[in-house]
Amino acid sequence: SEDTHYSIPKASNLLMLDWIKVPVDFETRELQESAIRDSVRVALAKGKKYFIVVSNMGTTMFGSVDDPKKYTRILKEYQLPFRLHIDGAYGGFVYPFGDFENEINFTNPDISSLTIDAHKMLQAPYGTGIFVCRKGLMENVLTDEAKYVEGMDLTLCGSRSGANAVAVWVILTTYGPHKWFEKISVIKMRTNWLCRQLDQLGISYFREPEMNIVTIHAEAISAELAHKYNLVPKSHDESNEWYKIVLMDHVEIEHLKDFIQDLISSKNLNPI
Repeated sequence: SEDTHYSIPKASNLLMLDWIKVPVDFETRELQESAIRDSVRVALAKGKKYFIVVSNMGTTMFGSVDDPKKYTRILKEYQLPFRLHIDGAYGGFVYPFGDFENEINFTNPDISSLTIDAHKMLQAPYGTGIFVCRKGLMENVLTDEAKYVEGMDLTLCGSRSGANAVAVWVILTTYGPHKWFEKISVIKMRTNWLCRQLDQLGISYFREPEMNIVTIHAEAISAELAHKYNLVPKSHDESNEWYKIVLMDHVEIEHLKDFIQDLISSKNLNPI
């Protein structure tokens, strides 16, 4: 989708693949099946025969989650060979931890691979990406020339820090699934609180229900407010349309109350 991380066009350029960007609805950030179908038709008209689909589990700017079945239904309709990758770099340690039925995992037979970044929500050292794929696929990137390496060289960069892997292991084993679920649940409750305040003030925003990112329409945020709270813009120029807030565990209700009061003051709104 157009909200996909910029590493995808970079990777496409590196691998000399054509990158097709599918537009999304401005307010809901949802993929429209008609737009996917149009994109597939354009690709077929250019002679494309094989497809790699990147479906997002938590986009960088919005935290939006794509429905991968929208892609696969259309690709199967055209009987096209494809591989489906889930980009859970941000949302992988957030989205699945909720009281709902998550279907974006390997129980879906169409999903080939998944990425999660431990250096985001898990707060491990930078560069601790996790890649998981189905059996039989990893051999496609094996470097046979690395004869002196004990084990297998399966990555583009080759050498990697073992300390990073140890850090991820320590964090995961310290929390365990239940403590991590509890931590994410608290963060989601604080996100819910912020959204309720914005609703009462009539402020337009986007928030994926099971994610901890709230992205607010830029016209609701003054330059002073954005600077004071270090809000992240979608674009660092005059065309910016959105500012996002990421609810990490250090962002407590008191901080959010201060932000809401400053928002009220900057917009001359009626207090809640």
